Amino acid sequence: MLVAVISAFLFVTNVVAQQRGKLIEAVDILGNRRLTDEEILKHIKARPGQRLDEKQLQADLQSLLKLNLFRTTQTKVLTEIGVRGGVNVIFEVYELPFIVELNFDGLRYVTKEELLVELREQKAEIAANSPYQQEKMRNAQQVILEYLVKKRGFIDAKVIVTEEEVSATTVKVSFVIDELQNDDEENCCEK
Repeated sequence: MLVAVISAFLFVTNVVAQQRGKLIEAVDILGNRRLTDEEILKHIKARPGQRLDEKQLQADLQSLLKLNLFRTTQTKVLTEIGVRGGVNVIFEVYELPFIVELNFDGLRYVTKEELLVELREQKAEIAANSPYQQEKMRNAQQVILEYLVKKRGFIDAKVIVTEEEVSATTVKVSFVIDELQNDDEENCCEK
């Protein structure tokens, strides 16, 4: 098993070494659904006719990832031998779904507007028609929970984030909020 892994690594390393310095024949984008190839290529400097530069390819990949429109763990750049002996560069992208609906369910004593203001003030703002990023949702969840506990006094509050896939490119997000874990209104503070 170890021999097979080492052999595969050496093969890939050897292929890249053979491609180094060769001309780029094509730059292709795979996996995009919402964005056009042209919109993505605006952020990529590698072009057909240039010499293959691995550092530039990595910089181009980072440029795409900084847009916060793609899954960082799945988006990658690949190379393959071209038909004329050069190199084809392939950017395989996985677009983040867009939030088409944002809900705050279970609110009784706190308003949606209060939560949106708090999210904005804490730099954790989320909105419909923006990319769904799990890290942003976890951050917003924590901000909402801290607001309920520290600023509103709901010591048993709970916040759960749910997402529902609407299509391959869109999602509904709901923050399910339980202000009082046991519906104990005696612990509730007045607005």
